[in-house]
Amino acid sequence: MLFVAGVVEAADAESLAPALARMTATVRDNGTAALHQHALAGGRLAYRRGSVVHAALDAVAALLWRPLGEGRDEDASLLADSVHRYLRDGDAAIARFSGAFLLLLYDARSETCMLAVDRFGICPLYYAAQHGFLVFSSEADAVAAHPRFDRGLDPQALYDYVFFHCIPAPRTVYRAMRKLEPASVLTWRQGASAVRPYWMPSFAHGGADSHALQVELMARLDKAVASRVQPASGAFLSGGLDSSTVAGLLSRHAQPAATYTIGFDAAGYDESGYARIAAGHFGTDHHEYFVTPADVRESMPRIAAHYGEPFGNSSVIPTYQCARFAREHGVMLMLAGDGGDELFAGNTRYVTQDVFERYLRMPALLRGALASGYRLLPWLARVPLAAKGARYIEQAKMGLPDRLQSYNFLNRFAPRSVFDGDWLSMVDSEEPWRAWRARYQQPVDAEPLQRMLYLDWKFTLADNDLVKVNRACALAGVDVSYPMLDTAVLELSTQLATADLLPGGQLRGFYKQAFAQFLPGEVITKSKHGFGLPFGVWMRTDQGLQTMVADAFASMRSRHIFTKSFLDGALRLFREDAADYYGELVWIVTMLELWMDAHDV
Repeated sequence: MLFVAGVVEAADAESLAPALARMTATVRDNGTAALHQHALAGGRLAYRRGSVVHAALDAVAALLWRPLGEGRDEDASLLADSVHRYLRDGDAAIARFSGAFLLLLYDARSETCMLAVDRFGICPLYYAAQHGFLVFSSEADAVAAHPRFDRGLDPQALYDYVFFHCIPAPRTVYRAMRKLEPASVLTWRQGASAVRPYWMPSFAHGGADSHALQVELMARLDKAVASRVQPASGAFLSGGLDSSTVAGLLSRHAQPAATYTIGFDAAGYDESGYARIAAGHFGTDHHEYFVTPADVRESMPRIAAHYGEPFGNSSVIPTYQCARFAREHGVMLMLAGDGGDELFAGNTRYVTQDVFERYLRMPALLRGALASGYRLLPWLARVPLAAKGARYIEQAKMGLPDRLQSYNFLNRFAPRSVFDGDWLSMVDSEEPWRAWRARYQQPVDAEPLQRMLYLDWKFTLADNDLVKVNRACALAGVDVSYPMLDTAVLELSTQLATADLLPGGQLRGFYKQAFAQFLPGEVITKSKHGFGLPFGVWMRTDQGLQTMVADAFASMRSRHIFTKSFLDGALRLFREDAADYYGELVWIVTMLELWMDAHDV
């Protein structure tokens, strides 16, 4: 529950304290943490919880914030040395920091403020730089509370929300607010701002000693978990590879290790049995909570009000319920397994895309002959197996990274059929595609798999999963830490080429080999799942959820964002077609309306 807020202004310093007071009043932390303030020349800061280190030299002040569970003994000396390096080398000194952090450097000589976030954006930073002042915070609601902030919504951000089910940085739901992207630094000097990356990964292309790196991975992850263990620690346990690894390593350093899992009384969703297997294997003090439709009804408006922006990942519900369950047992810090799939190639799409890429590497003459066969014999499209082949060829021709969005709602529905015409006129429908492609192309000399991983570090982790877990835990009143995203583990992952990560095309092949003697066999061989929510299934049977959704859709009609035909059609398709796919569409619209209602916009 790290919280930071600050205001830096070239003039009118008397207004800083009351503005900061309004910003900090938005924090929902159950009153458990004291608020601390720090004065700078031309600015004021406020923060609570987390680990904070100060340093100052000449006219330069520096502050380093880490969330609880991320403290490092060497931070004080590192920060002081970095101020020296800043005076000599400029903001290149920022790249020396590792782990989860938010860093501020303020140079009073030039009235320059620099803010940086860690490589995964674990510590978020929202900011507005306008009208001669810089206002920033780890929470969007705090920035929006500044008395001079323009709270106008950004139509492009709402379009991006439907596209991605969240609002990827650097945009936010507000026109005047931005969010710092992972591994980036913001420089604000006398009213002018600029953002740049301070770190980019360098990926390997083979030649790694896989066995030696497997041994090293175990050692680095064990150290990452050990360094985060505090009194009243616990761990999420879904029964998958990563949560089981973290729970198992926690059991080495905490006796007994407390683990928490979520179950569902819904076929195909309940994975609590695997969590039980892992808990028994490691001897943890295991706790289970089964989420009900009533929990979902109670949680949805609470989560919408708590999140600073619309957020459409339905697994936030079980994450919040699990964190709240742990808090009721006295846990103050949860260790989460997020990140393993995105570092060590655990998502099904990575193998699927390799199949498509093999087709594209076939001789052009052969590819042309296959495509011509479908054109000359259109009846093949009515033969199930042949039709699947036709769809395969069409998807392959999309290329990467566009092909990863082939099931996107806005590929299934034309934007003009989804969004109100006047509202759509304020939107660039190509903008999310440009952001998607630009991120994919950023790494230099990288293989397609490595580019997909790098893409997921932002859009899957920083913009989605970490927002989900961070805010859900904050709402539940617990801190959270991510051993899988430790910088030493990240650096090891970049030493692995595609053949190392997916030996024989096996998902998480390298990782499974590394932990084959540590994890129970059932966990090694199970398919990926996690804390997925059976919202679509429950919506078909639970009257309370049906009423909540119907009310949200009715309110959304009056906002003139979506067409009436789309809203009606989404509900009809949900009732008549795939509950999972269209249930997700119903969810993101419902949560958007609940957010807008809670934030009075």
